[in-house]
Amino acid sequence: MLYNKACNILSKGEYYMPEIDLQIEKVKNIVYAKIKLPLEKGMYAIVGENSCGKSTLMLALSLMVKTSSAHMLKPYDLCKQSKITIKTEDAIDEWFYRGNRLTTGKFGQTFDRRTHKFHNALFISTHIEGFYEGSIFYGCRFDDYNNIDQFMSKSDIKKDLVDADEFVSQQLGFILHNDINYYKTLKKIKNRKIAETNGFKGIPYFIEVKDNLISQFRMSSGESMLISLIDFINNLVIKNPKGSKKLLFLIDEVELALHPAAIDRLVLFLQNLLKESNAELVVYFSTHSSELIHRLEPKNIYLLENIDGNIEVTNPCYPNYAVRNLYVPNGFDFLLLVEDELAKTLVEKVIRDHNLTKSKLCCVLPAGGYNQMLKLHHDMVTYNTLGVGKRIISICDGDVKELVLKNEMFQHFPKCFLPIPSIEKYLRKKLITESDRVFIKHIGDKYFTNRSLNEIIKDYQNDPRTKVNNDSSGKVLYRVLSCNLLEIGVKEDDFIKYLCDDICELENIDAFIDALKRLLE
Repeated sequence: MLYNKACNILSKGEYYMPEIDLQIEKVKNIVYAKIKLPLEKGMYAIVGENSCGKSTLMLALSLMVKTSSAHMLKPYDLCKQSKITIKTEDAIDEWFYRGNRLTTGKFGQTFDRRTHKFHNALFISTHIEGFYEGSIFYGCRFDDYNNIDQFMSKSDIKKDLVDADEFVSQQLGFILHNDINYYKTLKKIKNRKIAETNGFKGIPYFIEVKDNLISQFRMSSGESMLISLIDFINNLVIKNPKGSKKLLFLIDEVELALHPAAIDRLVLFLQNLLKESNAELVVYFSTHSSELIHRLEPKNIYLLENIDGNIEVTNPCYPNYAVRNLYVPNGFDFLLLVEDELAKTLVEKVIRDHNLTKSKLCCVLPAGGYNQMLKLHHDMVTYNTLGVGKRIISICDGDVKELVLKNEMFQHFPKCFLPIPSIEKYLRKKLITESDRVFIKHIGDKYFTNRSLNEIIKDYQNDPRTKVNNDSSGKVLYRVLSCNLLEIGVKEDDFIKYLCDDICELENIDAFIDALKRLLE
C-alpha cells in the first residue's frame, strides 16, 4: 500500500494521523488538561481568552524542542502533584515534580562543543528539532542574551561579522515592512566556531546603522523573534532543500511582538514555505489575532476554555466563533448559521433551487458543531452583534434534533434541521451501516472511475484502525473518499457540490424546504 502524503491516507483507504498526546496536571492555572494535537505538516492555532492556559500549553509543548523550557516554570507555578505527560507515536516522556522543578528523571551523556567535554544532561524520548518563542519573556532568542554585552565591548568586533544571508534579510524586511531591502545592512557572526568561542549557543545578528552596530537583543521584540525564526528556517530548510525531517515551530502570543500587517505577511511567508518545502514543518501559534485565525481552516484551530482549572477544547473551531467578532457583508436580512461547509453547500442549493431569497438577502455562515453554533447564536442575540433589522437562524444537522430541542437555553431560537444527520454520517450510513446498493451504484458509477467504490469500501471496512476508532462521525470515511477522488482530479469542493445534488435528488427534503420557507418569511 502506497502512502498518499498530501492526505495522510494510504492508497487503499488506510488512514494515519501523527499526533501529540499531551496531558497537563496542576501546572500554573491548569488543574487538568488532556489534548491531542496534530504532528503533521501544517499551521495550527491555539486560541482562547486571557489566562485560559494557552501559554502554559505552549510551554509544555516546548519541552519537546528544548528541555531548558522546564526552568521557565518557577516554584510557585508548581506543586508536588504537578505533572506533564507527552506521548507521540513511538515515544513517551513523563515530567514530574522534583526539587522545585519538573524533570523526566532521565539523564544521559552529551558533548558540549563550547567546552569540548561530556556532561550529564536531561534526556527525553519525544525530542523534535524546532523553534520556541515564548511571548516577550521566554524563548530561543534569550539563550544568548547575557553574553552579548561582553562581545559588543570588543574593539575589533567587525572582523567577526559577515553580511547576513539574503534569505534572512529579505524575508525579515518583507514581513516587518513589506520591503525586502529594508535590512540590507543586517550582519551576523561569521561562523559557529567564533560564536561558541564567545559563549553563544546560536548565531547572533546585528544591524549596522550609521557605522553603529545594534545587536539582535537590542532590537524590537518582533525583529529579534523573527531573526531567530528565519535564521532557523534558513539553516534547516532553505540550505537543505531535499531534507524531509520533521520540525516543530512554537510561537506564543505572536500579536505582542508584531503588528497586524506583519502577522498577515508572516502567515503568508509560512504558508508558502509549507507548500514549497520538503520538510515536515509543524507550526503552532497561540494567539488572539483575527488576521492569523481567519487564514486557518477550522480543523486547524483549537479553542481552549478554562473552567475552574479544567481545560475544555473545541476542535474544529470556526474562525468567527474563535474570535467572537463576526464579519459579514452589509445589507443582508437573514444570517443562517450552519455547522460546516458541507451543510452550507446543501442549504445554499435548497435556497437557490426553490427561490427562497425572493425580496431578501441571506448570508449562510459555517460556525462549527451544533453546540458552539448555538452558543454563537446566543451571544449574537444577547449582545446585538449584528445590529437592527437582521435575523439569525440556526440550521443544525438532523442527528442532533432531540438534543437541541431538549435544551431550554435554545428553545426560542429560530431554527430548523437538515433532512440528513450530517453529510459525513449520511455517507457512512448509505455506504457502510445500511449498505444501500442503489446509492452505492449511483455515486460509484458517477464519480469513482479509477478504483471502484466497492473496493474502497472493503479496504475501509478491513482497516483495523477504523475498527478501533469506530469512525461513528464518518469523517475518516469522508476523507478516504475525498482523497481517492483527488487522485483522479475531482476536487473536494466539486465533490461536495455534486453530492448535495444527489441528496436533493434521492432524498425527500420537502419538510426541510417548508421549514426553511417559514423561517425566511
